[in-house]
Amino acid sequence: MRMYRTRSLLPFLAIAALLLPLAAESPDEVVNPRRADNSFVSDGGGVLSPEYRALIDGVCRELQAKTTAELAVVTVGDLGGLVIEEFAEKVFRRFGIGVKGKDNGLLLLCSRDERLVRLEVGYGLEGDIPDALASRLLEREALAQLRDGRFGRGLFLAARNVAIQAAGDVPLTITEPTAWPAEAVPPKPKNLPQPKKKGKWDPLRSSLYFGGGILAFALLAIGLTMARFNKARGRAARARIAGGTPASVILAWIGGVISFFLVLGFGKDFLTPFVAMLAAPGLATFGRLFTGRVLKKRLDSYHLPCVKCGAAMDMAADSEDDVMLSTEEAAEEKAGGMDYEFWRCPKCGADEKLAVKLGKASKCPQCGRRTLKSSTTTLLAATREQGGRTRTTETCLNPKCNYAKTRESSTPRLSTPSSSSAGSSRPSGSFGGGRSGGGGASRKF
Repeated sequence: MRMYRTRSLLPFLAIAALLLPLAAESPDEVVNPRRADNSFVSDGGGVLSPEYRALIDGVCRELQAKTTAELAVVTVGDLGGLVIEEFAEKVFRRFGIGVKGKDNGLLLLCSRDERLVRLEVGYGLEGDIPDALASRLLEREALAQLRDGRFGRGLFLAARNVAIQAAGDVPLTITEPTAWPAEAVPPKPKNLPQPKKKGKWDPLRSSLYFGGGILAFALLAIGLTMARFNKARGRAARARIAGGTPASVILAWIGGVISFFLVLGFGKDFLTPFVAMLAAPGLATFGRLFTGRVLKKRLDSYHLPCVKCGAAMDMAADSEDDVMLSTEEAAEEKAGGMDYEFWRCPKCGADEKLAVKLGKASKCPQCGRRTLKSSTTTLLAATREQGGRTRTTETCLNPKCNYAKTRESSTPRLSTPSSSSAGSSRPSGSFGGGRSGGGGASRKF
């Protein structure tokens, strides 16, 4: 009984195995024909006979050989619930159709069950094939054939028209066959889910979101800077906070550049994100500079409050505090590793000494004072043929310390820039890394 049931299921299992490759595809599941069989045609929808695949592939190969432009023709069973524009853009981006830098790629996508066809145009060809012309290229001869179920002939005619337009003044030797090959018999369409509506892209709103985030970050950084300024004790510590190069400004500009390319990557609008991402970091920079000026003015009238009685203390002049410094402390100030301040309260006579670390000298490993200075000398300059050598000398400026150390190190060879020519051929098995800006046209058949 079990043997009989198993044998009765064999025909159904065989049919399921045949239909499995024709199941709904996501953009990530579409087979890259250049990697699969070094072709330009991917027939996931099962609508092309081998003869038509060869004809269409020949059109794409001639276009690439004579112009470097890349045309990929892809058929799918259905779009898996996506709109065809989104599906085509994701396939284009994943394949990288077109030469990198030229962005001269084209994608002809046909969905068997939704009966939709789209021509996706790369950045570099949008001037030669605007959206209105892309629609006419699909309408001319191809749509009538597709409506009658002749997928092979329709896609061949569409690919031929697109290739001739993309080639421009370069002549192509594409001719119709004397006898049209037999068409493939596609499987019956399925009941498809309704496409998910793709939200309308609003570059202004997105730019405002990113710009507002950058400004909010800048305001938070300014608030933290003022809090640190009010908390710091000593004129040198406060001057360092007021006049230092804030990391928040650098991060604001980095965030602006990243946000610009993010907004630009989702749409073709250039001016709106450019202005927004230039204005937001600019306002952040202006706000930080204005804050620095305000803090420096407050610094002119600053007096350290006495920890004993709370009265305003007076700071000793530079000529006076030199006498109060020890030999090691004077060496640290001379080396630029430390700054010392001496304050005296005129009311209760209390004294306070403050020390602020500076970055012009590092800590000596022998005496522990911030008096270590280093210098590097090039002994042998590096070239593209051989590496170089440098000598680094470390000297402690503390007169009570005799630390000194010299070491030599090797530097790597200079890198050789890679050279390429426009006419050089690319290795087979992949597209060239081009990009699409979302231009093109979609038609129902």
